Amino acid sequence: MPTSIEASQPPVLLPSRMTVGGAQGNPTLGKQEFLQLLVAQLKHQDPMNPSNPEDMAAQLAQFSSVEQLIGINEQLGTQASSAEVMASSLNNSTAVGVIGKNVLTPGDQVAIDDPDGGAVTVVVGEGGGRGVLTLFDEGGNRVGARDLGTLDGGRQDIDLGSAADGLPPGDYRYEVSVQDADQSSVEVRTLMRAHIDGVRYGSNGPQLLSGDLEIPMADVIEIIQQ
Repeated sequence: MPTSIEASQPPVLLPSRMTVGGAQGNPTLGKQEFLQLLVAQLKHQDPMNPSNPEDMAAQLAQFSSVEQLIGINEQLGTQASSAEVMASSLNNSTAVGVIGKNVLTPGDQVAIDDPDGGAVTVVVGEGGGRGVLTLFDEGGNRVGARDLGTLDGGRQDIDLGSAADGLPPGDYRYEVSVQDADQSSVEVRTLMRAHIDGVRYGSNGPQLLSGDLEIPMADVIEIIQQ
């Protein structure tokens, strides 16, 4: 006669490692799946050779850890949603406050609307060098230029000066090229000033309106108080 009673079904072993999840078709386990496996193991274990109590304790501790992780994930998800709503509300409120002001944003457009021409802002790469300012009309034709002399690295405000002599009021595109002592090109980032007339809201957040331009609020570098 056999000395032990064999279970009708083999023991169900719990995985030694698991991640929070549990969606159908997903190899990860969630709270309910883990609990079902634990119950199945207890139900089908050999009564004459039960599971090691230490293993059972470890599995129960693992179940508790998984439950805590699920709770943390839910809390983080709620906090992220709240933070997103707050950020969106702040952006919308800030966008309204920009109406009627000038902003500085990446771009290469410049408006000439007075006899003095105007000014542009650029960020010159480290070390700087000798610079040249060139203006182009809407058709891309070169319509003016002037030598800027030596420019230091960093942010620079540059008057159009003689480059705008004789040009009618309107919108132009500008370019500032800089070369160092070795005649190598130095990186230059061009910025543009835009007067904000209104705000349009969409799925990508608030868009600032300046004439025919739409400027994402996230692209604004500086708000210039008039």
